[in-house]
Amino acid sequence: MAKIIRIAPSQFTERFLHLNGKPFSFQNYEFMKPIYDLDSPEIVMKFSRQTSKSTTMANVMMSKSAMIPHFKQLYVSPSVDQTKIFSGDRVAPVIESSPLIKKHYINSNVSQNVFTKRFLNGSTLYLRYALQSADRLRGLSTDINYFDEAQDLNMDIIPVINQSMSRSLHKRTVFAGTPKRTKGTLAELWYRSTMYEWFSKCGHCNKWNFLDQKNVGLYGVICRYCGEHLDTRKGQWISTGDPTSRTKGFRVNILMFESAPWVDWQTDVIDYRKTCPNDAIFYNEVLGLEYDEGVQPITLADLRRCATGGPMIEDPTSVHLSSTQTTLGLDYGPVNSNKSKTVASIIQRCEGKTKVLYLKRYKGHEADYSFIHSDIPGLFAKWHVAVIGADAGLGDGPNSEIRGRIGQPERLIAFRHSGSQRAKAKWNPKSNEYTLNRNMVMTDLFRKIKNRQIEFPRWEDFEPFADDFLNIVIEYDDHAGTYKYVNTGPDDALHSILFGELALQLLTARNTMMG
Repeated sequence: MAKIIRIAPSQFTERFLHLNGKPFSFQNYEFMKPIYDLDSPEIVMKFSRQTSKSTTMANVMMSKSAMIPHFKQLYVSPSVDQTKIFSGDRVAPVIESSPLIKKHYINSNVSQNVFTKRFLNGSTLYLRYALQSADRLRGLSTDINYFDEAQDLNMDIIPVINQSMSRSLHKRTVFAGTPKRTKGTLAELWYRSTMYEWFSKCGHCNKWNFLDQKNVGLYGVICRYCGEHLDTRKGQWISTGDPTSRTKGFRVNILMFESAPWVDWQTDVIDYRKTCPNDAIFYNEVLGLEYDEGVQPITLADLRRCATGGPMIEDPTSVHLSSTQTTLGLDYGPVNSNKSKTVASIIQRCEGKTKVLYLKRYKGHEADYSFIHSDIPGLFAKWHVAVIGADAGLGDGPNSEIRGRIGQPERLIAFRHSGSQRAKAKWNPKSNEYTLNRNMVMTDLFRKIKNRQIEFPRWEDFEPFADDFLNIVIEYDDHAGTYKYVNTGPDDALHSILFGELALQLLTARNTMMG
């Protein structure tokens, strides 16, 4: 009778999997074994470059496929090219060069294509891609889902994709990526985790070292306290977050791999730091640390200075209704999103200043479009709105419904952002909407906030919407000499006010924003 031997994934990897034609070894990298062997509902792995992120994921996936019959695993990256590279350069070589796998787990009868790897024990690897939508992943049934390059993934699609594990007895999720900023998908996952860091004890001064830029020496890793060489092969994982969290997080950086044969300290660390366009890239790609460059176009102080308008106005007075310059800004959020929500704003021009009188975020049952389609016409009538400035990003359907309900379709103006358009705003008669230069119109809005030309309701009423402005950062391309605004979280209130302000400009002087 065959004897069942239970071993950990790290043991299986070292005994049976090959890398570059040779048996895989954890020699000098013993610190990686807990990551291989951890069995937790949710795992987050932050890797700097050249620290075996893809190799680790491929080995873990292959080990589990071989060790657990009929086991279904799903790998998801943000793009088709990333998935093809992972499949061809990481997974396929492990399968093809590992004698045990090649002899006992595959033959000509099981599929081994780019997007699906099947094995003779009934296990399957699905390799897919998704950025903003999970549509192409529907219909799969899985036990573990791996999200690679998680820093670039939309957080909202993760629970949708994880529905593929609804009937699984395992239900495990693994996230991996290289950090960017302290806001975003990977950062949010990391900060709710145990946040395990590899601490190394100096053999000279006996002090424990948290590994960061202070450990970078000219010729290798040094102790941040005494400056002597630090052997990062020795150390221990220590939780710097909530040790009881169900999400287990690990940061792996190149300082831990100083002795790796593929790491050239002079080229990969010292020279790279000198030639790096900015500190953010060095922190992200070498140290595996988040880095905020202090490039928020709007600060908390800017918003507070503008929040002087008194209480949020739920019911307009006769004074408000007498204005002929009232607009309604509308930015849609996806129906099933856990983060992004539809936001409506009421805006008036008064004494040369744009005043935001009312804001509403549609949550819960109100987030359904059927409710929004009935509520917006109600606000339109209640406030005697002259023009609605609405988001066109989700297509013409939502706006067509509202146009029909208000009975005056010309009083809803749709706006759509464009990344390539040179003019600030341009009318598109075919789609019946204005296309906008996103950078230019957002810069105009930020400038008005800086100059206190916009007035928000009092802070206690406006504060729930403030993060929608603070979630915007500027991302520079030093080589191209360009910049763009990137959202690190919901920005619906900002765009609701932006569209309302643009509608106000059209209402008062249609040529104002055409310069």
